Amino acid sequence: MSVEQDQRPGLAARLSGRAPDADLHALLDTIDPAGLDGPELAAYVRARFAVHNRAEAQLLAGLRELGLAVEDADGRPRRLPSSDEFSGDEVAGVLGCSRTMAARRLALAEDLFCRLPALGAALWRGVLDESKVRAISECVADLSADHARLAVAEVLDEAAELPVMALRERVGEVALALDPEWAERRRQRAEARGRVGLVSNPAGTATLSLLDAPAADGIASMARVEALAAQLHAAGVLTPINQLRLHVGTRLLDGSTAGMTDAELIALLAAEYHAANGPDPDDGPNGDGSDGPDDSPYGPDDEPDDEPDDEPDDGPDDGPDDGPDDGPDDGPDEGPDDGGPDSGPGGGAPGDGSGDRGPSSGESSGEDPGSGEDEPGSRHDLDLALPAPGSPAAQGVLDLNGLPNLSEPVVEPEPVEPRAGRVRHGTVEIRLRLTTALGLDQHPATVPGFGAVTAPVARDLITERHRGEWRVVLVDDDGHLQHVLLARSRPTRPRNQTRVRGRAPGATRTGAIVELHVPTTILAALDPDDHPGWAGLLAELHARLTDLQHTGRLGLPPDADSGPADWLRRRPGAEAERWTRARDRHCIVPWCRRAAHRAEIDHTRDHAHSGPTVTWNLGAWCSHDHRAKHHAGWHVRQPLPGWFVIRTRAGITHTTRPPRILRPLPTPSPAQRPRPLPDDGWADTDGEYLDDWRRRFAAKFGGPRDTTTASTPPPVLHDPNDPPPF
Repeated sequence: MSVEQDQRPGLAARLSGRAPDADLHALLDTIDPAGLDGPELAAYVRARFAVHNRAEAQLLAGLRELGLAVEDADGRPRRLPSSDEFSGDEVAGVLGCSRTMAARRLALAEDLFCRLPALGAALWRGVLDESKVRAISECVADLSADHARLAVAEVLDEAAELPVMALRERVGEVALALDPEWAERRRQRAEARGRVGLVSNPAGTATLSLLDAPAADGIASMARVEALAAQLHAAGVLTPINQLRLHVGTRLLDGSTAGMTDAELIALLAAEYHAANGPDPDDGPNGDGSDGPDDSPYGPDDEPDDEPDDEPDDGPDDGPDDGPDDGPDDGPDEGPDDGGPDSGPGGGAPGDGSGDRGPSSGESSGEDPGSGEDEPGSRHDLDLALPAPGSPAAQGVLDLNGLPNLSEPVVEPEPVEPRAGRVRHGTVEIRLRLTTALGLDQHPATVPGFGAVTAPVARDLITERHRGEWRVVLVDDDGHLQHVLLARSRPTRPRNQTRVRGRAPGATRTGAIVELHVPTTILAALDPDDHPGWAGLLAELHARLTDLQHTGRLGLPPDADSGPADWLRRRPGAEAERWTRARDRHCIVPWCRRAAHRAEIDHTRDHAHSGPTVTWNLGAWCSHDHRAKHHAGWHVRQPLPGWFVIRTRAGITHTTRPPRILRPLPTPSPAQRPRPLPDDGWADTDGEYLDDWRRRFAAKFGGPRDTTTASTPPPVLHDPNDPPPF
């Protein structure tokens, strides 16, 4: 996405484009920002930002020289050829920081001024700040010097416009594309060294982590936790969504809910919550034994912040959308027509929980952000029935189906027999090139909210989500949107696949979106006979591409022929919604990267003010920015389809354009001989990282063995005749 910020003549023109040198610094010192308007303030802040970045580059250069400085026997200063383990002590002593922090900054300085000079120059020019150059440096740390410089050159021009998390995703995509075979060997070795970690935190809490888990398993596990937490939120549990995810995750692992179906698990956790937070009948009106007013720290219209503003995209927006869409496009399509299950108002498949979800993770349960579009200040009836989440004692007992009578003590449920049940999965979106799915290349794919994944992982992900909604996005040779097709066919499932990993027996569908990207010229050149497993899908795409070209609809949105009668409807059709999400890719606000399938569809010109429901008046907005549009005084225009002009309450204008769907990737440049893997602190043995850890575990502890290899008796772990050593 390209971001252009409006500047008017005067001070803004004087500050624009100047090098962050001493003259600019002196000029800024003469300016009082208190007397500036919005555009002038924007120019002032950008100039200060550039000067600050130059100062950071100067500081890092000084720290590097300090780490290299020594005195010889005659007391004359000289420099070491490179930093050593004692260089950090010099920096720590001068700055008064820890040796670890000093070493971290020295390592960054060494990287910027020796290994990645172009990145150091960008910091010196004030274009990038320390957080972005550090993110790029860390993402290419494993690469060889030549590949690291190639990756930096590829992303440097767009780095200034990308938030840090999006920049990490982009650098990861480029790094994987440079040498796919090496990247796959690195992934396999890391998986072979996967482990579970538990550390204590200073606050007395614990951090449980699954380190180097397979990407497909990690993505599926997180999606399942998110889906269960969203259902628990919908059951009236008003705990912030991040805490709900933690609670669900720990209860799934500690064994206390073993054998329960998802419905039983949600009912149990909701009952426990309401029993713990409901009013005590023996207490006063406030549930605390007092008869006076409730002294909760939160007022009737307040709530604690559920989610930090700068948190990465870590979960679906499971609440009802404020715009035409009632919820995220969770429903996988299993039918033969383009409408799919998301053609209805809810946007989700019946029974999968996507159409009846509760409040969004980032929003208050007691307000309807979408009300600002049509009836500012109005509230949904449900809002009046639910008190503020900050005062659980005032919540009372909610009449929810499937919950026990909370006026009586909660009885522990009887143990249930383990049985097959429908397993709930959250929505996972996988974006990859059709040629990569076919195995014609090894380009990395992207999972929004997670990042770049290697081609083998991407192919595993789409195989596991065979019954999800498959979208084929046709683009031109420059990577821009031309059409969105909902695939009716699916590739043939591999014969040796008896069960899809990550799904239990009885699970009939998975909330997933598989988005395949392909230029129309490449699609036309693909021969279905060359890809037997994909022949049905490729033949379908050829026929539909021919029809689009024959009718002249290629490159036109699905509602191009609609008229005023169609524009009056409140919600867009399924095809228009898919087009809008595919076009915008993520929230259209430049500094936000919430994936479009987790965002809300909003009218640029409000529907209540005669705004038509048509793609050139629709956009994808995350819940926070949607509220800002209606309640923070933002003014938004869409002069061209997908081009947005946002004027904030400070009077600063931001212009965005539709992003490329297929972004350029560097040509793979593997080494002439196998490139060595980076040193990760573990001792490598020949082929160890390629071994199957399950086989090694079984061989050690006497489990099932591979009969093709020589077996040895399992070691005796304990001699019963040997007395204990205490």
